[in-house]
Amino acid sequence: MMRRLCLYLLLGLSLQGAAQDLQVISPFTTADFRTRFDSALVKWSILNNLRVSLHGPDEEYDFQNAFWPMELIGYRTDYARQRIAYAFSRAAFCSVGFQRALLQNAYGNWPTEFSQQVHQLLETTRDPEIFALCVEYLKRLGLPPADLARIRSLMRSRFAADPGNPVLLMLGERLRGVTAPGLPPLKDLLSEQFAPGLTVLYSFQRPNRDYPGLVVVRKPDGSFVRGPSGIFAVPQLARSITDLPFYLHNGNTPQGIYRMSGFDVSRSRFIGPTENIQLSMPYEIPVDSFLISPMAEDTGWNREVYRRLLPQSWQSYSPLYQAYYAGQAGRTAIIAHGTTINPAYYQGQPYYPQTPSLGCLCTHESWDPQTGRRLDSDQQKLVDAVKQAGAAVGYAVVVDLSDKKAPVSLQEVLPALQAAEENH
Repeated sequence: MMRRLCLYLLLGLSLQGAAQDLQVISPFTTADFRTRFDSALVKWSILNNLRVSLHGPDEEYDFQNAFWPMELIGYRTDYARQRIAYAFSRAAFCSVGFQRALLQNAYGNWPTEFSQQVHQLLETTRDPEIFALCVEYLKRLGLPPADLARIRSLMRSRFAADPGNPVLLMLGERLRGVTAPGLPPLKDLLSEQFAPGLTVLYSFQRPNRDYPGLVVVRKPDGSFVRGPSGIFAVPQLARSITDLPFYLHNGNTPQGIYRMSGFDVSRSRFIGPTENIQLSMPYEIPVDSFLISPMAEDTGWNREVYRRLLPQSWQSYSPLYQAYYAGQAGRTAIIAHGTTINPAYYQGQPYYPQTPSLGCLCTHESWDPQTGRRLDSDQQKLVDAVKQAGAAVGYAVVVDLSDKKAPVSLQEVLPALQAAEENH
């Protein structure tokens, strides 16, 4: 009975909130529901799944189903650590999908506890992404020069037949410590010369995604959507719950260009009933669907096609190619959405009361704990701003600003916004 309840809560089969006139409701956000959900989540989705043995695909599936709930609520106990250690002891006999989920969980929930086990998996894996996940886990702890040299040697010899793999290309850059060049003129990216005649959503972020970013909306005529107090802007979080690098599945939101193509309402109760903005990455959709005006020769994806989208001053700025390589590596389903996740899970974090996602652009929403009625929604404000601009047809651009240990403020980007408007 309780296991069925937890699956029901997680999958959201029938309690999806609905919008009626101006009222948007998500029963998932009531205090009573959250109390029952948390209890069921721990008992059935975490503890019940962690207890299984790993001796076949069915057991893998059950055990793996504990990982994301653990990440969601930051679940760390001695028993959980013991079971993760057991999972690592069996990892070499498990599927790549299980290994990926295990390493994601370790990176997010157990950042220092499993270096020896991760190193063992690094020595045996033949999968590029598992290799990269292992390296990223160890790299964050600090790699001595001898270990770094060995990893580079392993990468060259083990994956010699796959030199163009985007995961390995991005990992190689990070191992070389490639630093981004200075930020090109921001006004050039904001100018109506970029994606002329289209709506553009700009999400300004920090390299450290613990600090929330800021999103603004440009109209097709080159001006920015305004509200009662000036240029419209709301905070937006681009941090994944794992905090993995951009090029790995469920990592932080990559910088770069996304195709924007309308609105939708998610069936996921964790995203909630507020309209989301649909985005697509390079390779996620065909090149002629990504481009507004494709040329006859644009029959397949390549770096040159993506480069042509950028203003000339930004075409050599490598960080803005993250979306291109992440899409080539297989990342998908990054959208701009609201949230019904309980912010109490993240109290004390720099991004609180924002809630992290699986790599999407997420805005804050608050809900009445008694009725589940939506009280305030930055996501709805963003959707309204895009509609005010004309339509959600155009592009979204994610770009990191300075590595300041603070949320992005409107004052920080206001001079560039004003400069771009003056030239339109």
